[in-house]
Amino acid sequence: MDHADRFLRLSLSDPDLAASHVLAAYHLTPSEGQDFLTTAARFAAESGRGTQVPLAQDSALDVVAYQAEPATGLVKLAFPLALFDFNISDGKASITSFLNLLVGNTQGMGEIADLKLFDFHLPESYLKAFDGPQVTIASHWKHLGRDEAAGGMIVGAILKPKLGLSPEALAHAAYQFWRGGDLVENDQPQGHQSFSPLPETLAHMADALARAQDESGSGKIFSMNITCDDPAEMDRRAEIALKAFAKTPASLAFHVDAYLAGPMALTHAHRTLPGFLSAHRAGHAAITSQRSQRGYSAFVLTKIHRLLGASGIHTGTMGFGRMEGFDADRPIACMIAQNVAKGPYFEQNWHGLNRSAAIVSGGINALRLPSFLQNLGHSNVILAAGGGAFGHIDGPTAGARSLRQAEACWLQRADPFDFAKDHPEFARAFPSFEADADIIHPGWRAALSQA
Repeated sequence: MDHADRFLRLSLSDPDLAASHVLAAYHLTPSEGQDFLTTAARFAAESGRGTQVPLAQDSALDVVAYQAEPATGLVKLAFPLALFDFNISDGKASITSFLNLLVGNTQGMGEIADLKLFDFHLPESYLKAFDGPQVTIASHWKHLGRDEAAGGMIVGAILKPKLGLSPEALAHAAYQFWRGGDLVENDQPQGHQSFSPLPETLAHMADALARAQDESGSGKIFSMNITCDDPAEMDRRAEIALKAFAKTPASLAFHVDAYLAGPMALTHAHRTLPGFLSAHRAGHAAITSQRSQRGYSAFVLTKIHRLLGASGIHTGTMGFGRMEGFDADRPIACMIAQNVAKGPYFEQNWHGLNRSAAIVSGGINALRLPSFLQNLGHSNVILAAGGGAFGHIDGPTAGARSLRQAEACWLQRADPFDFAKDHPEFARAFPSFEADADIIHPGWRAALSQA
């Protein structure tokens, strides 16, 4: 017997359910020959407990489809809080349980051709059962001697090439960047490899950072990749790093490839390690890309990482860099950095849960940066620009300075050609990135020659 009608409650709305349910918004395309409303109801049933067993009379635990629009494909489901798993040890909520319910085996239903989660809303009681970030960007601003409330852009770089550099070469590249910038981050594949054994690499990196700090008189930061399959190995790598940076502990941060390694890796890292923790998104586009019609969106992934406790989250460049992105991605950075923010379908109140910083990477240089900041509306982000620094015609030190100057140009709302007169590194970004200069600032050659 098909009980699908039980799981379709179109008389309900967001306000009716938001305090007692997790709400989720999907785009659904039924398989050929399937009715949209019937498919939405069966999707809701499969998401909860209504699958091919005698149904209990009490419907309080039913997952229901309360909005279904055949014309747009939008389906909203409401999940009773009682369905979600909580830790025996400490009562904390579980993202693994959350994902099992919201994007579990429903992705493989035969009645469904395409299904993608675009937004979700958590009620206060459930949201507060997640850890959230323990350390925020304020810790970096303090180390850098900045205002801890709004310290502005942290100029960082992801070192390239991502693989193949010896410990000495990697540390030298980092030192060159640190002379003009603030933060160096491992690229996601960098770890303990034959050409760059981790203990030796960390010793060289700590020495390079200390020299850069002494010469500049300001703090520097190294964000180390500790991603592994085994939490014990993750702990071991962090232990080696903490020993190497024992003289400058505030200079050391960590990052985890949070999509590939999963919720357990990010949770373990933020619960056991001191300092700032970044969530990298390597591999996420396999399901989050706008060209993918299954899985969940980058917006959903980013929101999950804040719940899991990431201090900083890679957010992409919203189409202003070389990676796939769109102006509509702006809510991603807002959702993790504000206490109340609007998503594609729901407004989320974080109820004081610590905020995460947006880490911007993927092809930003000094010419693209002002437009990105204009779109975002502020510069309280961590920039991780590899090519944007190392691609500068005068090298990574000048490249780092050009990025800092680009932020200043935007903050002052200055004419870029006038600004370039007194900022040589910014001026040299134009010939460094000619193709971008031709698009963003046509006529730049004549304008700079007159400067």
